[in-house]
Amino acid sequence: MFIVTSEAFHEKLNVGDEEIILNGPPGDLRGHIFLSNNNDDSLRIKTLPLINDESKDGAMGDAPQLRLSCKLRPGEKKMESLSHRLSPQTAPGIYESSLLVGGQQRRVKMIVQSNIEIDIYPVNFTFQDTNPGNTHTATFSLTNLGNVPFEVPEVKHVAALDMDMLCRAFGFGFRSKGAEGYMPVLDEITKNIQNTLPDWAGAKVEEIGTVVAPGQSLIVHMSINMPRNSDPRKDYSGNVRFWDKDIAFVIKSHNVKN
Repeated sequence: MFIVTSEAFHEKLNVGDEEIILNGPPGDLRGHIFLSNNNDDSLRIKTLPLINDESKDGAMGDAPQLRLSCKLRPGEKKMESLSHRLSPQTAPGIYESSLLVGGQQRRVKMIVQSNIEIDIYPVNFTFQDTNPGNTHTATFSLTNLGNVPFEVPEVKHVAALDMDMLCRAFGFGFRSKGAEGYMPVLDEITKNIQNTLPDWAGAKVEEIGTVVAPGQSLIVHMSINMPRNSDPRKDYSGNVRFWDKDIAFVIKSHNVKN
């Protein structure tokens, strides 16, 4: 058996005359390749050499090869799946390359799609003081891992909920209406939740509208205002959706002296 790599024995392989097309985000380009073994020996294919356009300034990545993992018996022909990775910041567009195999070059077209991907850290925050109107600020780093500019979004609908609200509502409901049946218990639970549910917490992102280029990072300041009907004796928790990420927070009460 011969092991075919981008450095050795790739001349023993035939991939036909069809153009090879890879499509997807830069970190996960996928396509298919037709392989043919016209030799009397089995072949195990690991990598195939790519010839990239040097005018693309490194956009095609530092590893000019296609990775595979398949075997071909003598005379065997097979359609094989392909995957390829470019730099995560490779801009959307169509890139041309060539595959060198069997002593000949075959065209390879890479269709890079837009990819919006961010990372934020940290994603969990703890604050103190649940007095109505009190403001807390979460400071986190945002990194653009995609290949298109990312605009810092507006934050809406932040719910700061009493951490014991549901337990308390169920407790009151079963204690007061437990003997009367299912519906009276649910009615009492619903009534208790309605009476103790706080308003939406106000939220604001200072850097809203700021554009972060691919591969760049930004420090973001997000303020959360306690609802006007929050109880300074209770603890609150909630979640904020920031683009496709989830930021969790807990706000502990101060001890209130009577």
